[in-house]
Amino acid sequence: MRGGEVWFDTMKCEICNNKDAETAISVKRDGEEQELYVCKDCARQERLRRQKKSQRTHKSLGGAHGVSVSVTQVGGDGASPPQFLEALMNAVNGMVSDMERAEKEKRARKEPKFSTFPSSRVDAEYRIGERLHLEGLHLIGEMPAVQRAVDALEMRLVGVDADGVKETGHVYTLEFACSPARAKRVVKDIVDQERNARVRLMTEMPRVFGDSLCRALAILKNCRLLSSGEFFDLLSPLRLAALEDMLDGITLDEIDACLAQTDLSSKDESLSLEDRDAADSERADEMNRRFEDVMLNERAEERFL
Repeated sequence: MRGGEVWFDTMKCEICNNKDAETAISVKRDGEEQELYVCKDCARQERLRRQKKSQRTHKSLGGAHGVSVSVTQVGGDGASPPQFLEALMNAVNGMVSDMERAEKEKRARKEPKFSTFPSSRVDAEYRIGERLHLEGLHLIGEMPAVQRAVDALEMRLVGVDADGVKETGHVYTLEFACSPARAKRVVKDIVDQERNARVRLMTEMPRVFGDSLCRALAILKNCRLLSSGEFFDLLSPLRLAALEDMLDGITLDEIDACLAQTDLSSKDESLSLEDRDAADSERADEMNRRFEDVMLNERAEERFL
């Protein structure tokens, strides 16, 4: 070294041993960094080798020292893969086979044909139009259990989703793929359970019932926007109160008329945001006026307040 520069004029390349050394590079040998004096061609080849190595994500066949590990082959010819890899591959293969078998079974299995149970003969207290009114079961928290039981019996309770409100008003159509006789018995059982739920609301859970009524009245008196789906949902607990003669300012017949006239088709969703807000605003203003004088009567206050 002279004046901070390396002199190569008397050295040969330490890689090819043919050409004169022209530059110095660092290489890793036996786990240690070493400085080699090499020609420009060998320096370039070493740089390319490092670039290729930095871009690889796995060792290729025929690597250094005979090591052979790849995605498609593990070990040498005829060698078994390590046990953990073999178990993993078997698990993946088994999972794929199970998925394919399940898909074939699903295609082969025909969707059962469901019929709609006519609810017109159910007591008027427990239906709104042709749908079962199960607000009591909802308020006491038993609705999910009822739906699971019905599903297990080849039936389903289908609610109405309107204007973003899921199962608005907690009214349901019963659809069945079993015998009509079984469906009839199940409907009777559901109505019995709804009757019991309403009794529990009055006797064991008056705070829950009173809260649902006060919330519904507060929204109807003060809301600034009101969709059809939300309006129908708010009327549902008030209908139970009207059945128990707990409201002043509105009758059961008037509530039933409002429920019957409410459009649950979600047609407003096709309107522009501005037109939808205008419709919801008009409905809110109308209900603010209509429910301004509706309140819980003395009978309700004795029980809830």
